Amino acid sequence: MQGGHNKEQELANLANDLREEDTGATVTVLYYDAPAGLIMHNAVLTDLVVSSSGRVMIPQSFRDGKSIIAVLEGECKILNSLGERVYAQKSLDLV
Repeated sequence: MQGGHNKEQELANLANDLREEDTGATVTVLYYDAPAGLIMHNAVLTDLVVSSSGRVMIPQSFRDGKSIIAVLEGECKILNSLGERVYAQKSLDLV
């Protein structure tokens, strides 16, 4: 009976993998322009393939010219980021 249970679990895992690939993942990517961008950007990517190991596959066409620093699950709103206040203060001549 143990062999049958393992087969059922394998089929359930495969069904989950296929379901994830069908719906695709949504992530928010934080990045700098390569090679030495100073301003952090963010982009929401949808319908991405999730590998069997659980990693979201970001297309090479998006990755080109970027230094990716974080990949966040879902659509995220960036409220504040490193350096944001310094740039704001400089533009107001407060620094």
